[in-house]
Amino acid sequence: MKYNVELLTQENYKPTYWSGGMATELTTYPVTSDYASRNFLWRLGIAKIDIPESTFSSLPEVYRKFMVVDGEITLDHENKYKKLLKSFEQDSFMGDWTTRTYGTATVFNLMTRENYDGLLLHLNINSNKQLKFQHTTPADKELVAICFYTINGGFNTSINDSIFEAVSNDLLIIDCPNKDRNHEFMLSNNTSEATDIIVSIIYKEGL
Repeated sequence: MKYNVELLTQENYKPTYWSGGMATELTTYPVTSDYASRNFLWRLGIAKIDIPESTFSSLPEVYRKFMVVDGEITLDHENKYKKLLKSFEQDSFMGDWTTRTYGTATVFNLMTRENYDGLLLHLNINSNKQLKFQHTTPADKELVAICFYTINGGFNTSINDSIFEAVSNDLLIIDCPNKDRNHEFMLSNNTSEATDIIVSIIYKEGL
């Protein structure tokens, strides 16, 4: 099957500063959307929380999935629950909740709006090993994209008879315009270190 594939590197990202540290917008969809206007349907970003206590901005009508990639923090959702997150642990919550963080960490964010939703997964590939990534789309959802963000190390994969090589901080976006429900990608780590990858699977709901 054919995919639309784009490999983004650091020069493609948008760095911003917030009260808790520095954030980097990796991508938004549609491509003409932006975070400030809140007109995106889905957005991927990574942020570094540098201060021991912070409060997230209120984001009404935004659903957030949040994974720690380095460090350890506690999320305190006011009048709801608290949750301690260590490396590659995650939480899901609404953007209009009053949420405070305690601790310092680097975190990965998936934000979705309207009838879009998604999943975050962590993959680890040992040095000079391969991993077959397989995904089956649920019957009640439409798969929009599968995105691989390299935390450290690197990997390569063959898509549409072309080789794509991602190194640390690269984002490989695979748009899925076809209606096939089964998708498979072979990821090869040819580096001398283990590779950690965050996979973002983006769905459109309400079919």
